Order: sequence, then structure tokens, then C-alpha cells
Amino acid sequence: MKANQEMTIFKKTKDLIEYTFCMTDNTKKFPKKTRFTFVNRMQNLTLDIYSKLLKANETRNRNKRKDLQSDVLSDIKILLFLIELSLHKNYINDKQCVIWTKRAKDVKYLTAAWYNKT
Repeated sequence: MKANQEMTIFKKTKDLIEYTFCMTDNTKKFPKKTRFTFVNRMQNLTLDIYSKLLKANETRNRNKRKDLQSDVLSDIKILLFLIELSLHKNYINDKQCVIWTKRAKDVKYLTAAWYNKT
């Protein structure tokens, strides 16, 4: 992975984390009753994604790297489902859903490209 690609994937993941926390910490969007079902899950997923990408970047073992990248892709699918579910539950609006989905898909596409190069 080239240095500028590394920076891009980590920057995009940080953007995803920031947006996720910004959205989910707002009790006007996500009522307190959703804290354990939606909010904690979404926040933890984004932090796990970042953690797994860091570990993948630091390992020299190709199989372990691919496993971590694959885990990230699965985590993003779960996050995308939870974002969609949040829209259906009216916790977020269409515009917020589009922005959030784009941020998650940016990380997904960068991870998939990295996975294919590994």
C-alpha cells in the first residue's frame, strides 16, 4: 500500500468515526432508549473498523492482513444496514443517510481495493 493511500483510508475512516459519533451522540436524533441497540453498536463498529485497518497495515502476514480486511468489509456491511435501519426508524433523514452511507462506502471501496492488491 502506498503512503498516500494509507493516509486516505485512515483519513476516510476517521471522517466516518467523527460523523458516526456526531450523529449518534445527538439525543434528538437517537433517543436515549436506542443507546444500547443502535448507538453503542454503530460507534463500536466504526472504532473496530479503524482498529482492524491499523492492524492490517502493521502486519507482515499476508493471510492475517486479508482476514482483517475481510472483517472490515463485513463490519461496514453491518454498519450500512444499521444506517439504513436508522433511516427507516426516522432517527435520521434522507440527506443524513446519503452523507453517512457515502462515508461508509468510501472506506469500503478503499478497503476492497487494498484487499485486492494484497
